[in-house]
Amino acid sequence: MKKLSITALLASAIISGLFSLSSCGNNAKPGKADNTKTSAQQSGAEDKTEKGGIAYVCIDSIINNYDFCTEHSKVLQNRMNSIQASLNAKGKALQNAAMNFQQKVQSGAITSREQAAKMQASLQKQQADLERLQNKYSESFEKERQKYNDAMRDSIESFLKDYNKDHKYSIILSRVENNILYADKSMDITEDVVNGLNKRYKSSKSK
Repeated sequence: MKKLSITALLASAIISGLFSLSSCGNNAKPGKADNTKTSAQQSGAEDKTEKGGIAYVCIDSIINNYDFCTEHSKVLQNRMNSIQASLNAKGKALQNAAMNFQQKVQSGAITSREQAAKMQASLQKQQADLERLQNKYSESFEKERQKYNDAMRDSIESFLKDYNKDHKYSIILSRVENNILYADKSMDITEDVVNGLNKRYKSSKSK
């Protein structure tokens, strides 16, 4: 089974270039700040909205610091390790059986074509079974990963919609590595978003 990067899988679930958000039904213009001030607004959010109502969130920080992501990435990693260990064990067993067959052929322990054909057919069946099992595991893991990705993306998008009711950004960008060449640091709302996500996640778990 091809080794996959859990971090890459998580990033692919929430990277869509940007999160486009309207004013959530508010009549206020995006460039105007709301009277309710969070820590992010107190540290320069008013400047952000004055610069066109644009902000950005660093995806890597969400992946590394959002409890939902870190907890479920461990679940996926453990599942992947379990699958890999199972396939490796069965693959090694098949390899040993093939070597044993070869040794018997070379030593003359197999005395008839019928016996050789029977053993070879058994090896071919084991190989086919292993390939089917690998495909089954791959499909199962992909479904599990997709289910988690959907839940993670929905949780982030849902939070940002609620978050934006007060902040009134026209658009919130997702920053990944160097996909944004330059952005004023005052437009970075990552810490505020991560703290809000974790607060809401802990609250939902306690219920």
